[in-house]
Amino acid sequence: MGRQVLGTKTKLLASCVVGLLLLLAIGMGSQAELGAGHSQRKRFKRDQTSTPSTTIWQPAVGVKWQIQLVNPVEDTTVDADIWDIDLFDNSAETITTLQNKGRKVICYFSSGTYEDWRPDRNKFQSTDFGNNLDDWPGERWLNIKSSHVRAIMSARLDLAQQKGCDGVDPDNIDGYQNENGLGLTEADSIEFLGFLAEESHSRGMSIGLKNGGDLIGSVIEKMQWSVNEQCVEYNECEIYAAFTEVNKPVFHIEYSGETFESGGAADTLDSATETTTKSKATGTSITTATVAVTVNPASTSASASATSTAADAIKHDSIDCNTATDEEDAEDEEDSMKGEASSDLRARAVLSSKVKTSACNAENAGKFSTVIKNVNLDAWVEYC
Repeated sequence: MGRQVLGTKTKLLASCVVGLLLLLAIGMGSQAELGAGHSQRKRFKRDQTSTPSTTIWQPAVGVKWQIQLVNPVEDTTVDADIWDIDLFDNSAETITTLQNKGRKVICYFSSGTYEDWRPDRNKFQSTDFGNNLDDWPGERWLNIKSSHVRAIMSARLDLAQQKGCDGVDPDNIDGYQNENGLGLTEADSIEFLGFLAEESHSRGMSIGLKNGGDLIGSVIEKMQWSVNEQCVEYNECEIYAAFTEVNKPVFHIEYSGETFESGGAADTLDSATETTTKSKATGTSITTATVAVTVNPASTSASASATSTAADAIKHDSIDCNTATDEEDAEDEEDSMKGEASSDLRARAVLSSKVKTSACNAENAGKFSTVIKNVNLDAWVEYC
């Protein structure tokens, strides 16, 4: 009996212990779940407060643009939505002026060549340089694989960001197509463009591919546009149309073949007229002076008065005759110069018209943003 009571008590005690252990286990489990839930909420909250990615400007297909890479921009009245201008030659104030007019600004720099006139030229090392560029004095190919060169390009992107550029136009990324002296390959250019795109986007700026048609398939997803030179002349527009097919613009340039002066006919004719007028005035002055000396007889006799009168008449007739002859010659010269100027202008107009017709009606380029430019890329521009 005593053993039975003891056994019962033991069982009861064991049950209480087991129950207590179960309660403790349930409590610990609940606390663990609460802790886990708290941790998840903290992680979710941290994700919610993370900085959102910067929206990169994507220009529309067919937008009107202007490119000027010679001299600082002074005339901002050209009716273009996008301006491609030199990073170093233009101030932050110029960029702001354009943006205040509702323009977007792309800043140009050469990412694949050294230029001996740039303000950061002394930052490069001799080991960065490859061959000279044919027909471009002062330029050499750069080793785009070099971390040192890339650091300089990153600094240029810093400058573009500081000046307020909306995007960048890095030139000469196609060293692999040239005798670069550095053994550069297509793969090197693709990797370099990936680096430039990442660096540009991290600074909130867009970036485009300059020429480099062979690279389009590998880099188009990272680029916001293409800048192409002379795809009509080289029958390559179909290649660059890959951009417009994915709603990214092609900023297309065809060159006039000779340099046209801004202002055109008025400047040329004014110059010709000014030269002729100066020549005419000088000639008349010389002729008149010569006649005056020739017909100036001495008067010492009583008939001096009559002689003087006769001399004056001769002088007057001589001046009228010579002046008339000189005026006719000057007018002929002026007409000739105006004729030459007009002929030159007509030749230019014909040339510009031919380039414009072929550029603006080229197959596969119907959606391109096309401009006709001088080879030196000054302010002169023609649109379709």
